[in-house]
Amino acid sequence: MSIIRRAAARCAARLTAAGLACLILAAGATSDPPVAGPLGGGQSVTLEPAPPPANPHRHRAVFVCQEYGAPVFADRPCGSTSETRSLAIPAPPPGAAASTTPPSPAASTRPRPAVPKTSASVVPGPENACTKLQRQLDELNDRMRAGYSAREAARLWQRWRDTKERLRTGRC
Repeated sequence: MSIIRRAAARCAARLTAAGLACLILAAGATSDPPVAGPLGGGQSVTLEPAPPPANPHRHRAVFVCQEYGAPVFADRPCGSTSETRSLAIPAPPPGAAASTTPPSPAASTRPRPAVPKTSASVVPGPENACTKLQRQLDELNDRMRAGYSAREAARLWQRWRDTKERLRTGRC
């Protein structure tokens, strides 16, 4: 029991010493004389908001150089054959964050409907079964190369397998 009491007494002494040190530091910090204003007079200082920074550069020079036949864009001239371009970066409206994505159009950009051309001169000849299956497989391959969603994947692959099987069984 005496060991526990000694440990508690040591802990209490340390806490008391730390508390006194904090009080002494706080008293020393507040006993300094008041600071004079920036112009040397009075004890009060008036804070004024800083003026907004001047407009940052919104037009930047971009130099286009040819390096091994490929265009290289730089912020410094890279030779005597460099071409200068200027990028105009529009300032975002107040309160909006800057973005690199183009703004959405104000109006709908729906494409014009395609009008089928009526030409009587082009009449496809009769297709045999093998040519028709091969054309379907080519169209399916083009569709799959163009990309598809996960939802379409199983359906497209099954159609591809079925078309390949019909080509094989038809001995085409």
